[in-house]
Amino acid sequence: MVDSTLKSSAKDRRSDALTDRFGLLIPSALPLLDDEEVMLLRVLGRLEMMTVAQIQQLIFPTLTLRGVQKHLDRLLGDGLIWRAQSRTVAVNHAAQHEKVPRRGAFVYGLSDDAKALLETLDVEHDPLTRARLVSRDPRGRKPDTRTMAHDLQVSWFCTNTLLSAARNRYCRQIYVQTEFYPEKRQRIDALIMLRLSPDHPRPASEVGRIPFFDGTPRQSGQIDIRLALEIDRGSEELKVLLEKIEKYRDLTQLGVYDQTIGGPILVVFVVQTPRRAGQLARQFQDIWPSGWGVVSTPQSANHLQDGVLWGRYKSLATGAPFDLLSQLVANAAGQMQCFPTVSREDWKYHEIVPNVQAQTIAQRAGRLGGLASQVARRERKKPPS
Repeated sequence: MVDSTLKSSAKDRRSDALTDRFGLLIPSALPLLDDEEVMLLRVLGRLEMMTVAQIQQLIFPTLTLRGVQKHLDRLLGDGLIWRAQSRTVAVNHAAQHEKVPRRGAFVYGLSDDAKALLETLDVEHDPLTRARLVSRDPRGRKPDTRTMAHDLQVSWFCTNTLLSAARNRYCRQIYVQTEFYPEKRQRIDALIMLRLSPDHPRPASEVGRIPFFDGTPRQSGQIDIRLALEIDRGSEELKVLLEKIEKYRDLTQLGVYDQTIGGPILVVFVVQTPRRAGQLARQFQDIWPSGWGVVSTPQSANHLQDGVLWGRYKSLATGAPFDLLSQLVANAAGQMQCFPTVSREDWKYHEIVPNVQAQTIAQRAGRLGGLASQVARRERKKPPS
């Protein structure tokens, strides 16, 4: 019975192939991609660069690192992604004056050809997304390690947000884009928009895949949370951050964000030390005393149980704790008011953690084969007794 079912399904798949009048198969001119690989290209265009561990968590949670690497090698061979060597240092040691272990690793990004391919496949339906995807020529110059240190922290924050949003029923859609230009005078490290529906959560069956924005208008009862992420690399003068605050103030007053992204935006500064956060807060109160923005460090933003959306953030204007998932609403006098949209408890209650053990037969076989190969390699490397 099983054999006949498999043969029947195989026959159905063959019948989908396009043939000519002579029965010859018409070869596809497009690269052979599965759904996960297409999603990976879409995410890389949004985050600019990702590590293998990030890619595994977000796109291939059921595969071993070796299995993920096979996908990446195939995409590299097709010229759809680029790769560069990076060095990562644990952020816990960023402010300690001692030598810390450095780990060599590769980062991956979207190629120009892949961006064009996504346009051909017509998988991006939001006009805010298509033109803004970040790509580069794999044969051109790669980003330097200093730039990657900054961009990888941006990528980490965005990946953490995507993982949290994808598994929560409250989140209807999410928009994430690094290097976002609301207009030519400003470049935001990353724009993150969450469309929440507290009154009508997503069905549990829809939770799992990343619910990217598709350009549909916001429905009644839905709330858009708009976050402008700014990562401070710690090596720049404080005046660089102060100029960014002035730009957010001016563009807010001119109504640029209302016109380009549909409403007010919350500036989220992630700086590398508490001392830097204190300096930024004091200057913020002088530059934009009636404004809104929050500050945190990587250690404070990194909530181990609930992710960066529920990390510890402080208002730059008042120094009080601030929930990222707060709705910004202007009152009749034009003053901005902040209203928390959901409680941490409700958010946790509507979170569905994926069961990575629920794998297909092929996935289980591939994972077992990968684990067996790892064991065999370790045995071969053992010195003779």
